[in-house]
Amino acid sequence: MSKALTRHVYVADEGQEIKNVVVLLHGYGANGTDLLDLGRSWVPLLPNTIFISPDAPFPCDFGMMGFQWFSLQDHTPEAMEKGAAKAYPILKQFMDDIRKEYQVQKISVVGFSQGTMMALYYGLRHGEDVDGILGYSGALMGATLKVLDTQKKLPVCLIHGAEDTVVPVDATEMAFTQLNELGCDVEKMIVPDLEHGIDSSGLQKGGMFLQSV
Repeated sequence: MSKALTRHVYVADEGQEIKNVVVLLHGYGANGTDLLDLGRSWVPLLPNTIFISPDAPFPCDFGMMGFQWFSLQDHTPEAMEKGAAKAYPILKQFMDDIRKEYQVQKISVVGFSQGTMMALYYGLRHGEDVDGILGYSGALMGATLKVLDTQKKLPVCLIHGAEDTVVPVDATEMAFTQLNELGCDVEKMIVPDLEHGIDSSGLQKGGMFLQSV
């Protein structure tokens, strides 16, 4: 049985009918509460929406207090893809449970950094069950491309700071090119002078993207 993920939830009105679900996947060393403020900011654009942010399944390396989707002790693509493959069935079960619980066919997925890598890893395998993928400051792992069904035309929006030194902006440039060539409905936004984070322009762009899907 897959490990159950601890979830953190934000909904503007507990009594409202839930029509949309947005799952937020945090970055390395954080936890599920880290991205809930995104949901609070997007409420005016996304009524009748619940925002659900799980803790990643594994305690963080290096004695940090947060969680990780996969280890970063080995930065090679092969090691990271192996780690993502280990986290994948846990995330898939979480998504299946959320979809069943809220009686929705599709879920929008938002990620930051390592969470973006997992959002793409999951979402591009299950395009029929995903409204769209919004990724901040992340990257596309090579193994994802090997299973991508280009007929799904899944909407993807990638946003990245031009001055990011944690995950270089080239990762988003490369992902955009690869997904575009494979036929995905992908757009990107490179934010000048921004390091590894999300600013107001990226927040606005992300909210508009989610509203559109």
